Amino acid sequence: MIGIQKLIQKWDIDYIYIDSAAQQTRFDFAQNYDITTINAKKSVLDGIGHVAGVVDNDKLIVHQACRESISSLDQYQWDPNPNLLKEKPKHNYASHMADAIRYALYSFETSVTTF
Repeated sequence: MIGIQKLIQKWDIDYIYIDSAAQQTRFDFAQNYDITTINAKKSVLDGIGHVAGVVDNDKLIVHQACRESISSLDQYQWDPNPNLLKEKPKHNYASHMADAIRYALYSFETSVTTF
């Protein structure tokens, strides 16, 4: 069993969100490992606003052992380039982890799911 399958079982994971630009990875997970993924909603500004609301309302809890996640959230910044037509986050080491957190929170909480 590969590492991600062990984590799925260990943490009883229901959803795995994936960057919609990573369709080869999505296909590989499905074909080779029978792992289903869901394309993340990638609306950057709406997603950042959503996560900011979650953080501002003290609804995001990050375990202290998740140092990279904490660091990434702390260092997530807006691009200071004055020539941009619209705001966007600065692309640096923090952006990948912070984007993954944004994908998961925004995609999960804005999806209409009924049981």
